[in-house]
Amino acid sequence: MKIRYSKLITIAVMLSGIALLAGGCSSSQISEDVSEVDLSESMKQSLVFLEITNSGYDQYQPWKQTPVGKDGGYGCAVGPYEILTTAENVANATLVQIRCYAQNELVSATVKVIDHEMNLALLTLDKDTIKAPLAPIDFVDSFPKGKDLTTYWLSSGNKLTKARSTLDRAEMRYSDTSFAKTLVYRATNVSRSFGDGEVCFGYGDAIGVACWGNDTDATMIPAEAINRFLSQVKTDTYKGFGQVGFRVFALLDPTMRRFLKMPPDMDYGAYVRTVYNLGTGSDELKTGDVVLSIDGKTLNPYGRYKDDRYDRISFENIILQKSDGDKLSFELWRDGRIQTIEVTAKNFKANQMLVPYYMYGKQPEYVVLSGFVFQTLTRNYLTLWGDGWPGKTPPHLYHYYNDLSFKPTDDRQDIVILNYVLPTDSNLGYQQISRLVVSTVNGKKVKSINDILDASTSSDNDFIVFEFEMDSPKLVIKKADLMMENMKVAQMYGIPKLHYIEDSK
Repeated sequence: MKIRYSKLITIAVMLSGIALLAGGCSSSQISEDVSEVDLSESMKQSLVFLEITNSGYDQYQPWKQTPVGKDGGYGCAVGPYEILTTAENVANATLVQIRCYAQNELVSATVKVIDHEMNLALLTLDKDTIKAPLAPIDFVDSFPKGKDLTTYWLSSGNKLTKARSTLDRAEMRYSDTSFAKTLVYRATNVSRSFGDGEVCFGYGDAIGVACWGNDTDATMIPAEAINRFLSQVKTDTYKGFGQVGFRVFALLDPTMRRFLKMPPDMDYGAYVRTVYNLGTGSDELKTGDVVLSIDGKTLNPYGRYKDDRYDRISFENIILQKSDGDKLSFELWRDGRIQTIEVTAKNFKANQMLVPYYMYGKQPEYVVLSGFVFQTLTRNYLTLWGDGWPGKTPPHLYHYYNDLSFKPTDDRQDIVILNYVLPTDSNLGYQQISRLVVSTVNGKKVKSINDILDASTSSDNDFIVFEFEMDSPKLVIKKADLMMENMKVAQMYGIPKLHYIEDSK
């Protein structure tokens, strides 16, 4: 049975109210005490601490794993043997164990579903290692703006802990784990910094899960998103939710509106400046469209609509509420007139992007030929430049990430780079070249990193000839010497396997 803590509060308030009235207190004083009821005791069988073992891969030497690390996180029961936490907590996990209140034993957990765009994950517990079923929490779609919140979690020291804050507003914010914007509630005046996976309560209702925090502010994933996630997890196949496949900018300039032949009294709608090759609207919209409304919700020039609870909020929230495959109605200003079109909500994952935004738990794809290290370009690779990396990375690489990540084509699904050269006798004269984007191999445009490996095994040519962008020199590898040179490189540099390409590609 799921626990709705507001019911417990109601009982507590009734009992305390009788006592307070007997003592001469007013009914308004009673209502003010509602949020003060301490739920710590009630949640001892609902909150857990996560002990997470994680590991990743070296982006510069992609055949190497990084050292194993240990992290902690927080979660709560949403079923007798199911735990809800953030995707960020378990993104690179190789082992997850949970600790229950007043128990020293660790319980094994498995990641059942993880959605990096929603920043949510569902874990299932090993029934044979847990002493008793947990008490599930029921998340309630509530937005008590301006009211006090209490956040609870089970600490690493096995203590029920809480913090206070004030719910300030709802907003669209880029996910900490993905390219997607998501709906979050922002809290201010926090009494202590929040941690991912802590449960936030407002007037006795569990209204969200913390996903970010500092000493003054925090954000949480609201119950409406959590319940959509949990509802879809129950289906046979988790499809995910709609992701935006276009970008808009504010249509504020009256001259631009006249240029588009919009009526003088049509002062709403956002201009579509870019249409991606992935996501919702990628097949139906065109650059130059003006989105007037989505599912009957009128957009202002900034792309925001009036929400009954949240006031003005960005249009992405409408799309995120749709499951992959659902339909939306777009009203557009196109070709000098109002048109209504049907748009299919589409979900996509990072590995479909031209430059993948994340590669959690996955080995980078690479091919080493005669000491030349070829890799696919990813955001993870670009972060090698450290803090402030967007301003430090080579401009030609950043261009692909910033401008073309969402625009893969049938002819180009990866950006393949020659990362650097491992010096050997066979690559003299090339050892200073690095970070070059491969354009062709044996005269054929490079579609994906598979083309690099295929060229090394093909019997069509005696040489492998690489050409690069930006007028860089050609690279020629003699195929007859390749096997011997590869063996030397593997031995000299301790490379256990000279290539890795994901099987699904």
